[in-house]
Amino acid sequence: MQMSVLWQRLLDSKHTGEGLLYDILHEMVARGKSGFVPESAEILLRLLDETHEPQVWLLTCVLVGQMCNMTSVARNHLAQRGALSSLASVLNRSFSSLAYVGLSSEKGKLYEKLVKFLMTMLQYFSFGGPVCIHKMLQFDSFYAILSAVDCNTSALYAFGSTETKLKLDSLVAGRSVVGRRISTQSLSANDVYNRLLGCDVADLLGTELPARDSFIVDLYDTNSDDDVHIVEELMLSSSASSDWESLSDDLDDLNIDDGEWVDVHVTCVLDGAHFVAVFGAEHIREFHQLSESLDAAVANCFTSVTHLPSRGQLVWVSHPKLGGFRAYVMNAADSEKILTFAPDCGYVEEVPLVYLKSLNDCSITLPPWPPVHVCKLMG
Repeated sequence: MQMSVLWQRLLDSKHTGEGLLYDILHEMVARGKSGFVPESAEILLRLLDETHEPQVWLLTCVLVGQMCNMTSVARNHLAQRGALSSLASVLNRSFSSLAYVGLSSEKGKLYEKLVKFLMTMLQYFSFGGPVCIHKMLQFDSFYAILSAVDCNTSALYAFGSTETKLKLDSLVAGRSVVGRRISTQSLSANDVYNRLLGCDVADLLGTELPARDSFIVDLYDTNSDDDVHIVEELMLSSSASSDWESLSDDLDDLNIDDGEWVDVHVTCVLDGAHFVAVFGAEHIREFHQLSESLDAAVANCFTSVTHLPSRGQLVWVSHPKLGGFRAYVMNAADSEKILTFAPDCGYVEEVPLVYLKSLNDCSITLPPWPPVHVCKLMG
């Protein structure tokens, strides 16, 4: 099919499905840098300004990149037509989407590739002529870029990869292990959750998370004949080892002699480096008693949630694997993927609507704060 025909199909693509759009763009990318028409810039920038799946945006960006590489005149022409504003807007929307999709999903991986490609393109424009720099510094472009890379709005700032998180989860989540914990002031529970949830928790809940001591913890599983050093198990995977830095990096400002050995119950793993834990046998018993009390308190007073809840709404989650827990709704744009945050146990879970129950008529007495701590794995 001739390139002119493909461009015309893109021009008429207002009601074209994402799959067909992808096929058209993929064929154009495969043909290389030849075949652009006078309307190419307008067509591509319109696609960037519209809402599309990440694979469509990614191929569109590749074509924009091919146009930029033709001549400096072409790059300046794209900048004058608003390319930087469109690219910055896609970057912003991609970061926002990453807060609500699983990073291990195909869509999550595509968004990661798109974000990296967009950042490369913006850097390429920044080395261009005065017109490019002028357009980049305009308010709409500059503000979109700053909003996108704000560490409070991006799930990309989670530590480690999806693989390290899954590996760590398989080693410790829901289990009681032992660990040497060292108190640290450098770790903030609010910062960790803000990154993972893609928003400021305090703004949504109307209050900061209860202040709790933070720790760096060296974990060991002693439930078998041979002690298992958790960090060493993670390092055994060559692909995971690149996500970890030297053990000494965690200890530069710490005194190892100040560490104490304690029983550790890991309620959940947040990312490849952070987890939520309860320390000491007595507090672990308190944690389980709290969970049982909450179950009993809501057993006869909750009702099913039939409509999408509002952000910040307190609900009860009946999870087939994790059991029941109260949680705040962080995002509810899709009935199959409702992002929730459970302060009593630290969970950040994406669940379907059918898991949710209303707590409007329930009277629950809770301790001033749950006995959980957000921790960083030593190493």
